[in-house]
Amino acid sequence: MAAAGSGSRSLPAAAARLGRSMAAAPAARLESVRAVTGLLREAQPRETAEESIFQDLLKILTKALNEIEQAYKDSCELLDLDTCLLLVAECFRCLRNACVECAKNQDVMRNLGLITTSVRLIKLLDGIQIKEEPLLTAFRCSLQFLGNIAAGNGDSQNSIWKCAFPDLFLTCLTYSDEKIVAYCCMVLFTCLNSEKVRELLDPENLTVALRVLKVYKEQLESEWSFLIVTDHLLKCPELVKVLYAKLSNQERVTFLELIMSKVSEKNSVTSEEMNVFMRIADFLASCFRDKCEAVLKLTSAADAEDEVTNGLWAAFWEYLMQSCVLDGLVLFPIYEVSKSCWLLGTPYSTEALVTVRLLDVLCEMTSNNGQLEHLQASPGLLETAIDILRLTHLAGKQAVNIFTATHAMTGQEEISHPAVGFKSHLIRLIGNLCYKSKGNQDKVKNGIWLGYSMLGKLLLKSPPSDVANIIQKVYELDGIPLILDNCSIDDNNPFVNQWAVYAIRNLTEQNERNQELIARMEEKGLADNSVLEHMGLEIEKQDDKLLLRSVRKKPL
Repeated sequence: MAAAGSGSRSLPAAAARLGRSMAAAPAARLESVRAVTGLLREAQPRETAEESIFQDLLKILTKALNEIEQAYKDSCELLDLDTCLLLVAECFRCLRNACVECAKNQDVMRNLGLITTSVRLIKLLDGIQIKEEPLLTAFRCSLQFLGNIAAGNGDSQNSIWKCAFPDLFLTCLTYSDEKIVAYCCMVLFTCLNSEKVRELLDPENLTVALRVLKVYKEQLESEWSFLIVTDHLLKCPELVKVLYAKLSNQERVTFLELIMSKVSEKNSVTSEEMNVFMRIADFLASCFRDKCEAVLKLTSAADAEDEVTNGLWAAFWEYLMQSCVLDGLVLFPIYEVSKSCWLLGTPYSTEALVTVRLLDVLCEMTSNNGQLEHLQASPGLLETAIDILRLTHLAGKQAVNIFTATHAMTGQEEISHPAVGFKSHLIRLIGNLCYKSKGNQDKVKNGIWLGYSMLGKLLLKSPPSDVANIIQKVYELDGIPLILDNCSIDDNNPFVNQWAVYAIRNLTEQNERNQELIARMEEKGLADNSVLEHMGLEIEKQDDKLLLRSVRKKPL
């Protein structure tokens, strides 16, 4: 307490020296400002600071502003720019310190016009071509001051927004200095609220939001850009849709990772926040339905394009024709996915990576009780998940690729591929969507391809009274056998057998039809047991039981 009291008593004297130094040389003024800066680090001097201190600091900044403007206007080299910039930086440090947890000082500074003067100075500093350390320091300190004067002060936030948005924010967000970019994000985060976020929807202002996402992508350690997106931008579903449409595929992957971070939070949410999440969930579900087939581009490298593509298409068409014949009638003469969507790009196609991330987010969303029920009713989402599971499963059987089940069992080789776990997550999503949902349980058995088939469009347009009759003519997608076919160890899909068991459990819970379907399945012998053989085990069938035995070495 003694130190604080001493600082409080020392402040008037330091303020007096500052006032007397106004007519002195820049070096003397700099020392006077430094003395006040040091004292204002303590709370008590801040609370007792007189308005005259901030008036003197404003005079110094205004004089520096005018001198720099005049020097560059007249191409004059008489100005000692470095000393001037050191003085500007120290003034902003002093003002920055004075704002900390002191609304009184924030209000005094704003009313004096220090925000307007600061914004003018920042724009002037940006125009100076030589970006040396004194200039960068002054630039950084000016943004720190704006961040502190805005903290917890709505009037100051509005004043900064009026002076700086959008031009100053765009200038600073595109600056070459990372600290300046970070401090700009701090100011932007502090000023934003729900009304200001909606201003970003204006095409002329949208660039600010796009730039924030670019900053996060380029500077992953930028906490402020992360918070701008998760705490502000994601609270406006309309903005999420507009941003998503403007982003490249690589940027969409980054954006989806930010959404994933938000939906993974375990904090309680209000009904309004839940409504926002559900609207975003609807949008992401539609994106997944529209673009999910892009993941098939990950099946092979470009040099195997023709062979794999043609093989997949032929196998799929054969399957389709077999599946769509009912009583001699071809129900689906045309499949609405053009062959072009099967063309394989190079590994790690960015469009395919977007699909992978979309699935990750949807899995997380359906793990939340509040969003699960809403997504269970999402048109075509379940059907799309089953469709793409079948296609990836078929792709893995047709040729060796990332969707082919592997059983290396070494425990040492880490598979690095964006599609690792994709089938696991598809089955997880299917299981979540069928959780205590009789309608979805039956859809998996009946296989309504709402997302792609012509019949799906017919169902969407048909009145409820006709839907039942249409469904009776639909071939069975065999969703349950498809999931059961994934109940094996697969290095490319960790935990796929656990997710498959989970999905089957949800599909059969209180659903006698699905239980009977599994009960009616015919035994067709033992499945491939190569994995067990690698482990020195084998399966023997005795009566109606399967026994697991150790393989004994045969004598030489």
